[in-house]
Amino acid sequence: MSSKTFLAIDMGAGTLRAAEFEPTADGGVRLVRFGVKPLGLEGSSERSRPKALEKAASELFEEVGFGSKTGVVAAPGFQVLSKPVRIPKVDNTKVAQLIKFEAQQNIPFPLEEAAWDHYTMGVAKSGEIEVLLSALKSEAANGIIEVAKARGVNIEMIDTAQAAIVNAFRYNYSDLGGCSMVLDIGAKTTHVLFFEGEKFFFRTINIGANSITQEFATETKMRFSQAEEIKLQKGLVGLGGAYAEPDDPHEAALSKIARQVMTRLHVQVNQTIQFWQKQQGGSAPERLFLHGGASIMSYLPEFFKEKLQVPIEYFNPFLGMEIDQENVDVAALEQVGHTFGQLTGLAVRMVANCPLEMNLMPGSARTQQELQRKKPYFYAAAACFVAAIWAGVYFNSAVHQAQEAEVEELAQLSPKYERPARDLKKTISEVDEKIKEADQFNKWISDRFLWAEVLKSIRVSMIKTENSMKAQYGKQVGVWVAAFNKSDADEEDVEGGMGMGMGMGGMYPMGMNPMMMGMYGMGGMGGMQQGGGPPPAGGGEPGNPIGMGGMYGGMGGMNPMMMGGMYGMGGMGMQQGGGKNQNVVGSPKRPLRVVCKAIDLQTINPTANITLKTKLVANIKNSGLFDYNETKWGPVTEDENVLLEDVKADKSEENKARLKTLIFGLDIVLKEPIELK
Repeated sequence: MSSKTFLAIDMGAGTLRAAEFEPTADGGVRLVRFGVKPLGLEGSSERSRPKALEKAASELFEEVGFGSKTGVVAAPGFQVLSKPVRIPKVDNTKVAQLIKFEAQQNIPFPLEEAAWDHYTMGVAKSGEIEVLLSALKSEAANGIIEVAKARGVNIEMIDTAQAAIVNAFRYNYSDLGGCSMVLDIGAKTTHVLFFEGEKFFFRTINIGANSITQEFATETKMRFSQAEEIKLQKGLVGLGGAYAEPDDPHEAALSKIARQVMTRLHVQVNQTIQFWQKQQGGSAPERLFLHGGASIMSYLPEFFKEKLQVPIEYFNPFLGMEIDQENVDVAALEQVGHTFGQLTGLAVRMVANCPLEMNLMPGSARTQQELQRKKPYFYAAAACFVAAIWAGVYFNSAVHQAQEAEVEELAQLSPKYERPARDLKKTISEVDEKIKEADQFNKWISDRFLWAEVLKSIRVSMIKTENSMKAQYGKQVGVWVAAFNKSDADEEDVEGGMGMGMGMGGMYPMGMNPMMMGMYGMGGMGGMQQGGGPPPAGGGEPGNPIGMGGMYGGMGGMNPMMMGGMYGMGGMGMQQGGGKNQNVVGSPKRPLRVVCKAIDLQTINPTANITLKTKLVANIKNSGLFDYNETKWGPVTEDENVLLEDVKADKSEENKARLKTLIFGLDIVLKEPIELK
């Protein structure tokens, strides 16, 4: 038996049908064997059905000898609720929630006790979404699974009888045009299906062939099973009118009862046709296909042809399928083939994508099904894990042995290399010390020019600020340094011209040391003069008074004596005055403090002074030497005000009358603060 074969089982109300199929190389499906077993009246009863189904399944599997271990089932129509509903068009994320709400409203038992599914059929003309809901009690679904499991068959899916017919018709009659109607007359229910283009619709009517048997048994006062047997032998639909009645009394009674039941069914069919045309926008049926156990009753085709006025033919479920001629009794299949639509529809589900796919497997069964599918992977993973552990043990053992052999060899060589190792270690230590010394010297040499670059950057920033402000306001603008790092100088307690150098010990007010100011060519770092006043009109670059050199030509011509002595730059903090350790200078906690003086522009524009300070700070930040976030301006301190009393005073009466000045402070933080030692 091929491992690819599978079972399709139709657990109808009155009959248990099963067929074994196998996929073909071209993507089709082939019938291998089949079997049919009647359930009788017990199959329609909720109480007696499980026992009748179990008995029929045992007999059927024993007689036919099915070998497949996987299968799909069609639940009986009388146990399945299928109902089309419409929901408003909403966001896709809310569709599932809305469908669940509709299911709660339309399924007549709690969702926790139901195996249910839905299918989105499309969008109606009103813009609403058409959804088909199908539900089966979990108890019934689990009963179906248990019956198959007892026969050694693992159920992959539970479909509905209606959906199976839809898929079988599409598979076998996909090339038909116009509107086709299928009438599937079962034992307890009848399914009416419509097909037009890509659209389909179906309805289940609670009238079936058992109604004829039940009424006949009641009228003749015989058992249901006996009445069913007579119906199968002599049943026919009376033609009515002037036709003579049969001579056999049973046959005559059956013909009347069958006509009455079929007439009631016809009324329901007519109502369904009207609903299809008016509510679903379908066309009038052009043909009718008969299907189901009662469809072969004598004169039934003539009855519906007279009532519906359309051509009648039987639904052939094997039209597009192969049949294994060696294993299948074709003559026996012809006797029951008109009832195999559900089986072929199930078979199509296993080999192809179908237009209507429903699965009424209960949640617990689906979980167990997923575990069963994953079992091979679990086993494979466990095998790989065990193999990996053994491989690791073997590898570690081999590595350990190799390591022991190598350790033993190294132990023998160790005495030979001990003295060279000590000598090499000593040499490496000496080299490391020399490298540290060289690195320190390189750092000192590099730091010799740091302060020159700091002062130059501040001066250039002031010149840029003066030019920018003058261009903006069209007035004379000046900004210069009044004092540099005054607070640190006080803490150093350094006195004298040479002792108060710029080696982070701090600079006194710039007007107090003419020699130092002259060295840097600073009338005030942008435009300051020795007297603390603004630059005179005319001559020189912006911010640089006449006669003042520019930072010794970029500090290239700075007096080495002053760099090494007065300014303390030979060691970046090795102060002549022998002051105490200033920790880290130019850091956020100990920034460089610059007190600036500038021409007051408030009479020109109320915000001009703020603009000047902002631009000056921005230019300093953008110079590249300073921390962008920590460098900022602010008011001068009380100590700075006392220190700068002479600087703040305008020495010239002419300047007093002509210009007003303002003083503000700058806290400048270096990108790489200097640690003084």
